[in-house]
Amino acid sequence: MRYQKARTNPRLLAFNELIYTMVRMENWKAIIEQCQARPEGQTAKQWLAENGISDKKYYYWLRRIRRQAFEEMQKSLPAVSESSNTVVPFAEIPVADPGETETILELSIRTRKTSLEITTTVSESTLIEIVKAVSHAL
Repeated sequence: MRYQKARTNPRLLAFNELIYTMVRMENWKAIIEQCQARPEGQTAKQWLAENGISDKKYYYWLRRIRRQAFEEMQKSLPAVSESSNTVVPFAEIPVADPGETETILELSIRTRKTSLEITTTVSESTLIEIVKAVSHAL
């Protein structure tokens, strides 16, 4: 009788489907974490075969989980500009302590909304992060 009510009530059916999907997603997250923690030198394909997991299902769920993580990341990243109340995407880039070294401005990029200045004291790792952030923004 309860099953019949669930089948005829669209809200209850949608809720049940949501719970079912969430449980499956958590199960696949655990499988993906185990696969990614496989022994060094073992390929994902070998690990999947040893554990009886279909390649197609694994990569399907990997895409879904990555897409969900990306969407959640996008929700938490945007900042709001105080002057125009528009969303301004940004990337936080860790900067090493410059210490007592003299800084000389080497590169300055300015647009109507953004300004980027890079000095001679920038570390290679920070410069790589800047290039990554700029390439994702374009």
